[in-house]
Amino acid sequence: MMAIDTLEAIQAGGTTQWIRVRGADAANPVLLLIQQGPGLPMINEAPRFGHLLGLEQAFTVVYWDQRGCGRSLRRRKDRVGISLEAMTGDTVSLLEFLRHRFGGKTYVAGFSFGATLGAYAAGQRPDLVATLVAVGMDIDGAAAGSGAYDFALSTARQRGHRRATRQLEAIGPPPHLRSKQFATRVRWATNFGGVTTGETYATLARGLVASLVRSPDYSAADILRTVRGISTTQAALLPELASMDLARTLPRLDVPVVMVQGRHDQVAPGTAAQRYASTLQAPGKRLVWFDNSAHTPHLEEPGKFRDLLLGIREPRMQQDVTSGSGQPRQKRP
Repeated sequence: MMAIDTLEAIQAGGTTQWIRVRGADAANPVLLLIQQGPGLPMINEAPRFGHLLGLEQAFTVVYWDQRGCGRSLRRRKDRVGISLEAMTGDTVSLLEFLRHRFGGKTYVAGFSFGATLGAYAAGQRPDLVATLVAVGMDIDGAAAGSGAYDFALSTARQRGHRRATRQLEAIGPPPHLRSKQFATRVRWATNFGGVTTGETYATLARGLVASLVRSPDYSAADILRTVRGISTTQAALLPELASMDLARTLPRLDVPVVMVQGRHDQVAPGTAAQRYASTLQAPGKRLVWFDNSAHTPHLEEPGKFRDLLLGIREPRMQQDVTSGSGQPRQKRP
């Protein structure tokens, strides 16, 4: 039984955004989940995360549809002003809301682009964040784009996949600043196992739509806006993502940081994660490798990810330690 299970509208950056709050015990610490993307919703993931991870037993979990996605696309004025700066401000506003509502600092778990948002928010307001858990964080936009493209094209050629080779050669190497180019790169990196092991671009897309349809939190109009809004939000953010370099713009964080990295991640390179972990100044930091995962360790190895989150509830952080073997392993074919 959930002591808390509410769907709520909040105001952030002059827009209306939506959260679902779930927890078995209101006395538990708060955990904010920030979705990957850009443009992907999070509230629809509550049933799957609850089943796989069961975090609501240990945390009051907040699922958030960010600016430019999901329920937060309901009003026309809520669809404008999409930028990294605005979305970081939204994150800070939500963290302030959560502190006022529940008291204390919030644990933040961000996935891919969501981890980047969490990091920038923690950089601005470390007083609001207990620990940042950054999963497959977007760190180096140029390296990420080149790595994903090279992986997809080389794998296509090795496998003799003519359609993939033709499409990837047609868009050329990064930067890919148009959503159609970006989607082509992501589609083939996904199909070749670089995003979620055992999944393809099509199966992930079908899973997204199915989760929206099953969710009581989205109307048919919400679902249509969500699907259409993905490419719009991506297009607004791609130039910033392509040039992003956290080592330069965010060399210090005054909160404990746990970086989670899949060994087989081909869209957020492990080499970039290792470089950032080695140079980041933080009161406590760990880089934790998930050996059987690509870009979504929380879904590919959920038991290990749950144990990691339960562990950070305790006031112990190993400082400047890399968990697992020291160097990223070679790409798998």
